[in-house]
Amino acid sequence: MRRILAVLLCGVLLFSTVGCGDTPGAPKTYEEQKALYGDVIARYTSLLNEKHDGKELTAPNTEEMDERQAAIADALYGIVDACADGEAAERLGYGYKDLDGNGVPELILLTQHTVVRAIFTLSEEKPLLLEAAYGKDNYCYFAARDRFLLSRNVMGEEIAETTYYTCRVDGDKMVYDKIYGTVYDLTEKDIVERFMLSDGKRTSIDKDTFNKLHWEHNQALGPGSGDVFKYMAPRIHLPLAEAVPDEGLPAADFSDYNAILETYKAISGCLEDFQTLEWVKGSYDDLFSFADDRSFEYYTRLLYASYHGGSRMGYDEIDLNGDGRDELVLLNPNYDINAIFTMENETPELLYAAFDSETCWLDEEGLIHVDREEYYELEYSLYRFTKEGDFSRVYSLLLDGSGTRFLIQNSKAQEISFEKSMEIYNDYCRYEEPFETTEQTRMVSELTYTPLFEETEDPAIGAMEKTWYKNAKLEKTTGKNLANSITYLTFEKLTDTQVKVNFKYTFIYYYPDPDRENYMKEDATESSLEVTGDMENGVLRFEGNGVTGRIEFFPGYTWLIIEESTDERFPVGYHCCTEYIPRD
Repeated sequence: MRRILAVLLCGVLLFSTVGCGDTPGAPKTYEEQKALYGDVIARYTSLLNEKHDGKELTAPNTEEMDERQAAIADALYGIVDACADGEAAERLGYGYKDLDGNGVPELILLTQHTVVRAIFTLSEEKPLLLEAAYGKDNYCYFAARDRFLLSRNVMGEEIAETTYYTCRVDGDKMVYDKIYGTVYDLTEKDIVERFMLSDGKRTSIDKDTFNKLHWEHNQALGPGSGDVFKYMAPRIHLPLAEAVPDEGLPAADFSDYNAILETYKAISGCLEDFQTLEWVKGSYDDLFSFADDRSFEYYTRLLYASYHGGSRMGYDEIDLNGDGRDELVLLNPNYDINAIFTMENETPELLYAAFDSETCWLDEEGLIHVDREEYYELEYSLYRFTKEGDFSRVYSLLLDGSGTRFLIQNSKAQEISFEKSMEIYNDYCRYEEPFETTEQTRMVSELTYTPLFEETEDPAIGAMEKTWYKNAKLEKTTGKNLANSITYLTFEKLTDTQVKVNFKYTFIYYYPDPDRENYMKEDATESSLEVTGDMENGVLRFEGNGVTGRIEFFPGYTWLIIEESTDERFPVGYHCCTEYIPRD
């Protein structure tokens, strides 16, 4: 059943009536500002209804409109008129999001699959069109860091000109960070010009410059472009879709840390069959009720984090930046951080939520690292969280498909050499062999994993029947290229309180085969160690053969903590072991 236009129009009239009683000049609330778009939404909905019913759309008469009104009328008509049919009109909607953090909600017209058609803001409490993209081969997408990626294609009889924009909202204007494009000869079927626009001037550029600009443009999407669109998009209202009532739905509550934990539990409970494609389509948007746009944004980001973190998620409340107030950290048993909330004016604010293939960890200076696998290498981003509450990026080291490396710093990208990237990385990447990033987090911070979900069985009992292992790089330690070790742990229960721990240690390094070019040979040595430990309250404490420590058991992970050691195979620190599953 379609929504009735009259309801929307009544809503606009009602708001106008109530607004007359407002104190002149009094600042409007976020919800009151959203209502100022009522006329735009009403006209948009009317056009969608006409398109859906197969009626001929009438182009707007803009002769008596001012420039602002005419731009809005033309855009609304163009967006709906470009729909292929009535079914396509059903997939057009709108949403609100404060894109530049100034407290003013932008109105975004977009498809169900989060392709943006138009962006509006408020100027002098009236709607203002900032950008529109519709028609054949014209697109606007959400991108990382609150950017939009826009492409326009202008077809002529002999040439086609495609222009790419990276842009962002700043107050009541759209700022274009980069504009560049190509001119394609339809007869010769070849690119005849590559160009860039800067300060209103158009200049020709070479192929390498174009490729760098195009990489930066596409890089702004981030991993999994469809996922990014959904990650950044507001809640979509589809005027022609049947409204789903909020009655009886659980509330996505982010009012305090306890409420966030309960919301996370509720989110995790409905994700057994989670599919990212269905998520992008909005299939999970009606599982909860939302008090405001912020609640929906946080829900969407935790939904994705929950998909990766699962039911093993735990938490801790700890002061990360030394300002005397605790942050809420969601983390896995291996101390991989999935989300960080802080308190801002007595309200939780989401600083970070994990995305695809990311690992978040801490170093001894309190810097926050985010690593992501891309093109079979790791990309690195570093963030600083100050006592004043400023959460900002120090730099990002990124890699494109051709192997070119880039440094992004102060919102600018520059190509750098591999040596330079390693120099920058080594200045900040503070963890040493044989430890990994998440082990570093546990060693340098006071984070403590507390399971968010009640365990159905003691993880120590299940661990006794499995083999656990840790793989560690040892190239710097040994001075050998491609050197690593694998430590296997198995347990033998002697009594109710005594357990024998068997360590199997394998050291492997690879070197060039002198008889075959481009082949490597392997040199491996094995050794073992046995100690007997005492089990108490789920923790196994042991001492023997120059090694003293304990073993802690978590769902899916076993932590080996070496407290004292005279054996170089077992350095002091936290070692995270995962279950070993032999390949067939």
